[in-house]
Amino acid sequence: MGNIFPRQPRFDFFDMMHDKPDWSDASILDIGGNRGNLLEDGLELKRFTAEQYTSLDVDQEALNFGKQQHSTANWVHHDAFNNVYNIQGQEELVYPFDDNTFDLICSYSVYSHTTFKQFVFDLIEMFRICKPNGSIALTLVDTPASQFFTQKRVIDLDRLRIPITFEKISKFNIVDYMYFVDHDLLVDEIYSKSKMDFLVTIYNLKWLGMFLNKLNITHKFKFPPQHHVQRTLVIKKAQAETTVEELKNFYKNEEFLVDIL
Repeated sequence: MGNIFPRQPRFDFFDMMHDKPDWSDASILDIGGNRGNLLEDGLELKRFTAEQYTSLDVDQEALNFGKQQHSTANWVHHDAFNNVYNIQGQEELVYPFDDNTFDLICSYSVYSHTTFKQFVFDLIEMFRICKPNGSIALTLVDTPASQFFTQKRVIDLDRLRIPITFEKISKFNIVDYMYFVDHDLLVDEIYSKSKMDFLVTIYNLKWLGMFLNKLNITHKFKFPPQHHVQRTLVIKKAQAETTVEELKNFYKNEEFLVDIL
């Protein structure tokens, strides 16, 4: 059961982030949905049905658990590479869905644990599968939120000495993004394919906002409600003045990893 999330409320969070949409007939994708906490909330509150919900996750065990509980929902294994959770997975693996499939796309605490390049690739996939009037909401860690994670790692790994503190992270004054990995702070790209104990990606949200503006992606960063830590990037597809093809062409030019501004 180690890979299966404990029961954690998700509906109120994403209802707020998506600006209280009509869930009653929406097609819903939960990226990194694991056991389906968002689904369990939706069913309990009678806001949507199991058939409307899809959990996309790298963890087959968690998906199997969710399917045992709610067999009529959609449980999709996505064998994508991740430095912590799926090192045998495939890089740049497209989502197994048709274009314009989902009204609401949600992702909680996924892109706080990927590289920036993986984040950009998946964002393009979200655009592709999101309906023209759909909404995307995904959480990210900024520098203040990293205080929570550094303290949590000390508690989680009390058998080890972790030299990184929030105060040290703050002194870096990051201008883009960085990775908190296995007791060290890295400020450039992660090229290792080896197993990592943990990976936390920390973004300068002002820089990320400039990056998204450069791509003509209108967006908002929303503060977390009570009892949550991560900020949320919210994108209304209809407001984004770009196309999937334009984003794909941009992604193919990997110079963006070095200099976008």
